[in-house]
Parts: sequence; structure tokens; C-alpha cells
Amino acid sequence: MRSLQVKFSTLVVTVLVVACVGLAYVATQHERRALESAVERHGRALAQNLAEDAKEPLLSRDELSLGTLVHHSGDEEGLVAARLLDIDGRVAASLAEDERGEQRARLTASESGVVARGPSVERRGERLLIATPVVFSSTVVGEAQLELDLEVLVEPAVRETRRQMTTLAVAVILLGVGCGVAFVALLVGPLRRLTAGVEQLTEGNLATRIPPTSRDEVGELTRAFNKMGESLQQKERIQSAFGRYVSNYVLDQLLESSDDELHGTEREVSILFCDIRQFTRLSEGMKAGDVVALLNEVFQLATDRILAQGGTIDKFIGDSVMAYFGAPVPSSDHALEAVRAAVDIERAIADRNRALGGGGTPVEMGIGIHTGTVVVGTIGSDRRTDFTAIGDPVNVAHRLEKLARPGEILVSEAVQRRVRGDMKLRFEGERQLSGRLEPVHVYSVEYPGYSPPDTRAGAAPGSA
Repeated sequence: MRSLQVKFSTLVVTVLVVACVGLAYVATQHERRALESAVERHGRALAQNLAEDAKEPLLSRDELSLGTLVHHSGDEEGLVAARLLDIDGRVAASLAEDERGEQRARLTASESGVVARGPSVERRGERLLIATPVVFSSTVVGEAQLELDLEVLVEPAVRETRRQMTTLAVAVILLGVGCGVAFVALLVGPLRRLTAGVEQLTEGNLATRIPPTSRDEVGELTRAFNKMGESLQQKERIQSAFGRYVSNYVLDQLLESSDDELHGTEREVSILFCDIRQFTRLSEGMKAGDVVALLNEVFQLATDRILAQGGTIDKFIGDSVMAYFGAPVPSSDHALEAVRAAVDIERAIADRNRALGGGGTPVEMGIGIHTGTVVVGTIGSDRRTDFTAIGDPVNVAHRLEKLARPGEILVSEAVQRRVRGDMKLRFEGERQLSGRLEPVHVYSVEYPGYSPPDTRAGAAPGSA
């Protein structure tokens, strides 16, 4: 910010100095010309008066009177020479005694001999030479000449004007610098607040907001900063909400999606439910902390496999997990991803049980998968929302999970049509699911390590 102040102050000083120097030059030149014009008019008047007074003395060759007239004219300030010439051009009287009798050119007479009736003005350096013919009864009898020193008559006034202009310029420059510094301070204040706000954002405080203090470009910049903070905060909320339930790729795609996609859209997805079988019996006699630890362990295994296949964890319901594939990021292979995730879960559970030996609690899981069109988006109130899937396919997947035996993965015909080229399936027959009029064709997934049961116990065949 100091750099901005220095640059702006330097610019202001430079502009003011150039402007003041230019104005001072123009003003002094204008005054010089005005003073020279005034001196010329005054000199013409003096020469005219001298010529009028010298008519008769020149005719009578009264040297005493001529000398008196010339010396009387010499009392004028700035008059350095005064002389009277006779008709032949000889000096009849002069302030300089050594000039008397000298032959001088008459300035009012041209080369052709024509004599001007008015004054003649000639500038020689800093001297102004004014000549007026002495006319008696329409006859030129001589010439009056005066020399005025412009250095004496003009320069003192010009120097005084220059001094005054310099003083005024210094005052204007100081005032300009003061105003410039004040303006920069007003400009730098919001910029410093913006800098502090950016530092806060960098440190992770995304709630930082800066109130706009103006409606100019700085105010627009401040409002843009606030919008950026709101956008970053919204993305952080999304990341916080979904980071634990979706893969990093899905999360990145979700952050780039529009708000409309989050509010609710129809999607074809594959829903997966997995449940710990006979969990109530397993947890009998266990301490609450041990029950929670067991659930967390099993859920961790399931979550890792679901996320690895690009799925989204919807929720944990007691001892079961609901997930879906194909949303919020669309996927053409969502059914295959769901089945692969189910197989990976069953294998992970089997590996866990084998690793326990005799020192832990073995668990088994049943899994159901169905594919269908649901509404995926945020559902809830202003104070609490969930990103979830809603629709009949969710209920079908849940019912299939209830039908599944320990270690079994049951899928619907909709899933079977999409994965039969990649997975080995076994037709289990038609099942009447609770809440549905039409029976559902059910298939089990055969994977290495799974032994299909010959009989079913527990739930009544064909119902869930």
C-alpha cells in the first residue's frame, strides 16, 4: 500500500509541477508583453510631447531650450537616451553631451526620403527606440528620439510576478499532495480491508465478509469479494456434507455442479442396502461401547468398498447401510458398480471373520440391489437437510435386502439385465414384496467364496 501512496503522490506532484511551470511561463510571457506594450505607449507619448515642445527651439536653434527639454525628459524612469535631431540629422541636443553635433540617421525618414508623420518604434535588444518627427506648419524640421531600457521597466515586474507564481505553485503543489495523500488513504483503507479479508480466507475463515463503503469500483470489488467468499463457503459446506459419503472424484464433480442439480433431479440409479444379519442376538450381553465399536468397524469396511466403486453413502439405519450409484454424478455402469461393491463388501466381511480367530465377534451381511428412477437431491427444512434418494426403487432394494440370507446378494431383474454379461447370476424365482402388486424376479450373485443355500429359513419364501 505504501507503494501505491508513493506512486500516486509522485504522479500528483509531477502533474502539478508541470501544470504550474506551464501556467507560470504563460502568465509571465503574457505580463511581459502587456508591460512592453504599456512602455511603448508611454514612450510614444513622451516622444510626441518632446517633439511638440521642440518645434520653435529647433527653428531658432535655441540650444539652451533644446538642452532643457531633453534633460527634462531624462527624468523619466527607464529613459536611458533622449536626443533632438535637426532637419539634417545632426544631434542638436542630447542627454549624452558627447553626442552633440554627431550625424545620426533619422528613423522616421525612409530611404526614398519620405518622412513618416507618426512615431517610429524599433527594438534593439533590451532597448526600445522611439522616434517622432518634429513638424512645424506641416513642415518637418527635425526628429525627437527616446531610448527606453526594458530591463529596468519590465523585468522587475516580471520577476515579481514569477515570484508570486512560484509561491502560488508551491502552495498548490502542497495542497495537491495533501489532497492526493488523503484520497489515497480513502482508497487504500478499503483495499487494506480487502487484503485482510483475503488473508482470512487463506487461513480458512470463509465466513469473512467486508461491508462495502462506496458504490464506485472499490465498492464493486468489495461486493465481488463477498460473493467469492459466499461461493467458497457454499462449496465448503458441500464438501463437509458429502466428503465422508462420496469418493473424491464424485465430490469434485459435485462441487462443479449447479445448485439446481442439488435441489432435486430425476436420475436412474442403483440402490444398495446391506444389513448385519441377526445383529440383535449378536449385541445381547455386549456393552454399549463394544456395540458402537463393532458397528463402526463393519460400516468402515462397507463404506470403503462403496466409495471405491464411486457410490454415495445415503445413510446409516441402525445396523444397515443405504447407498446408491449413479448420483449425484451420472454413471452408465451404476448397476455393475453396485454389484461389484456388494461383492467387495461380502469378501471384506469374510476376510475380517477369518482374521478374528476365536477372539472377536463374527458378523454376516445380507445385501439387496435394485435399479430404477428416483429423485436425488436435498430434502428437508432450512435448519436440517439431507442429500438423499426418494422413490419406489428404494423400497424394492430394501425389501430385497430383507430377503437375502447371510452372505447373500440379491438383485432385481432390472439389475440382472445390466450386469449379466459381467457377473454370474442365479435365478431365485419370483418373490412378492410387501407393498407391491406384481411379483419381482429375484437373482442372487454368485461370487468366489459364496455357497448358495439349498433351503431358506427365516423369512417366508416369496415374501418380504
